[in-house]
Amino acid sequence: MTPLAYVGNVNPDEKRDGAQVDIITSPRSTGSILKPLLYCSLLQDGMILPYTLLPDVPVNINGFAPQNFDRTYSGAVSAEKALARSLNVPAVHMLREYTVPRFHELLKKAGMTTLTREASHYGLALILGGAEGTLEDITRIYASLSGEYQDFGSVSEDFPLTDKISLYYTFSALGEVNRPDEIDPHLVPSIGKVAWKTGTSYGYRDAWAVGVTPEIAVGVWAGNASGRGVAGLTGARTAGPVLFDILSLFPRGEFFPRPDEAYGTYGEVCHDSGSLAGIHCEKVDTLLIPMEGLKSRPCTYHREIAGRKAFILPPSMEWYYVQGHPEYEGMPKEAVSESGEERMMEFIYPEMGSVMTIPRQLDGTVRGIVFNLAHRDPGATVFWHLDDTYIGQTKFMHQMSLIPSEGKHTVTVVDDKGRSYSLGFEIL
Repeated sequence: MTPLAYVGNVNPDEKRDGAQVDIITSPRSTGSILKPLLYCSLLQDGMILPYTLLPDVPVNINGFAPQNFDRTYSGAVSAEKALARSLNVPAVHMLREYTVPRFHELLKKAGMTTLTREASHYGLALILGGAEGTLEDITRIYASLSGEYQDFGSVSEDFPLTDKISLYYTFSALGEVNRPDEIDPHLVPSIGKVAWKTGTSYGYRDAWAVGVTPEIAVGVWAGNASGRGVAGLTGARTAGPVLFDILSLFPRGEFFPRPDEAYGTYGEVCHDSGSLAGIHCEKVDTLLIPMEGLKSRPCTYHREIAGRKAFILPPSMEWYYVQGHPEYEGMPKEAVSESGEERMMEFIYPEMGSVMTIPRQLDGTVRGIVFNLAHRDPGATVFWHLDDTYIGQTKFMHQMSLIPSEGKHTVTVVDDKGRSYSLGFEIL
C-alpha cells in the first residue's frame, strides 16, 4: 500500500527540540489504538458475538488494576459499546479471555514491527498502551482491515483478520464513535461516516487518531518528540480534529456496506445478553454472525428461579448495572430471602487472588484498603472476618477498611441468614 501523503513532523526546519524527528517511524505508546484488533479477533474466533455482555467492574489482577478513562463503571456493557466508548476494563477482560500470547502473535502477523519482547513482558497492559507502535505500522494495519474487507489485499499474505462479518461489526462499532466536532453523520448525511479510533498514552505523552473509509486510511499522532507529556493531550481532542480536517479534503463516499450473508451464518441471539440464546431466554433476535460464532457460549444470565425466568447478573456486575438501568429486575424477591446455590454476595473490590500494596496518604498515614461488597438483599446485615478474627459488621453500604499485614489473607463475610463468602488475597 503506497502512502498518498507522508508528514513526519510539523516543520523540520524549526530550531526546536525534536523538530527533525520522523515521528511516523518512531515507536510510541499505543494507548487504546489496538482495541479494534482485539474485538475483531474475538469475533472471528467465535469467542464473543458483536453484542456479548462484558464485565465492567473494578478489577485487580495480580496487582494490575486498570480503570476506565472517566473512572466510572457500567457493571455490564456490550462488546460493541465497550469498543465504541473505548472502555479499558472490558478490554482487559477480552484480552484475558483471548490470552496475551495469542494477541501478541496476531499483532506481529498484522504488521507491528515494534514488539521485540516476549508476550509476558507486556502482559494485560498490552491492550492499554503497554507496548509501542509506529504511526506507519498502525495506519497500514487499519488500511489492511479495509483492504481485506473489500478484497483489495493487505500488507502481508498471512494477515490474520480476514473474516468479513467480523470486520463489518468492527467498522460499525467504530462508526458510532462521537466525532470531535459533535456532528452526527446520521443527521447530516453530507458529512459522511468514518470508522475511527483514538488512543491516549499514560501521562498524556501520545495522542492517536486513525480513521478508515472504503477509500482511504488516515493516521494522526500528536505530542512532543521528546516524550514530554502535556496536560489535556488526548486522541479525541488533539489528534481527532486533525484527522477529520484531512478526511474533509477527500470526496465523501459510502460507509462499509453490510457483507453478503454467504460470508456468515444466522444465529439466535439473546436480546439482553448478546450471547447465543439459551433455553431460558425469552426475547431472541436473529443476527448475522461469523461462522465461528455458533461455537460461542450461550447466555448464562437467564435462568429459572423461584418458579419463573429471570435475567440475573452476578452481584458485583448488578451493583453497578442497576444504577444505569432502572428497568433491571434481577433476582425475584421471593428468592432473595432463601438460601441456596445462588450466590447472594460478591466482592466488587478487590478481585479473588489480588496482589496488593497498602497505600500511604500524602501526610504519610495509612488508611488501609477499602473492601467493597455487593449483596442482593439491600437490607442484609453482613459480619466481616479477617482470617479468623471478627472485625465488624455493615448494613446497606457494605464497605470495610482493612490494614492487613504482609502475606496471604482471607476475608470471610457472613450475612444474617448464615450465607458466607470468602476472598483470598495477598499483601506485598
